[in-house]
Amino acid sequence: MQAYHTLVAGDSGGGKTTYLREAHATYPGLSIWIDHHGVDGIGGRSLDDAETVRSEREARQSDATRLRWRCDDPLDAARGARAVAHDYHESTGFPTQVIADEAQDGMLADGDVEADNPIKRMLHEDRDKALKVQVATQDPQDLEYTPLKQCKYWVWVGEWSTFHRGFINYFDLPQSELPTEPYQVVVFDKRMNVLHRTETKEVYA
Repeated sequence: MQAYHTLVAGDSGGGKTTYLREAHATYPGLSIWIDHHGVDGIGGRSLDDAETVRSEREARQSDATRLRWRCDDPLDAARGARAVAHDYHESTGFPTQVIADEAQDGMLADGDVEADNPIKRMLHEDRDKALKVQVATQDPQDLEYTPLKQCKYWVWVGEWSTFHRGFINYFDLPQSELPTEPYQVVVFDKRMNVLHRTETKEVYA
């Protein structure tokens, strides 16, 4: 899973951010968390070791492999993260992970138009540059479905809600296989086969 794009979905309070914190902390390369969640942003012990940057210049000057990219505009941050990831791979040969939590703020829904959307371009174009994207949202119906088809793995964290039903039915996710409790994690492949079951780790909560 560390080499392929991933969709992470889950209702509020189900453990989605805890799952992402673990992914951020354990990735074997550069991991960039795009953080546009207000004044305080993302908390949690797993980001204690991440260096906070606020621009592409600061990201390039950093020697850290865990970056927390604070921003007001997730699209601008994603453009910068994409450029940094390309150069990082070219200079080191190592991969980069970009975590786009609350991805609905950076990926528009079907029918909307955003020229040169960097998150969509990363999903469609950048695996050959060893760039992996984790697209995360509480409600994947808020996202354009076509780019999501580039995700090899779909991770559902915590129990699903009624408002997820349209997305679940559209992609034929087996409801009987979805988590039924908070902090449970189920990993599906693109054919909606269950590959793995686990729980989020308390250390990242």
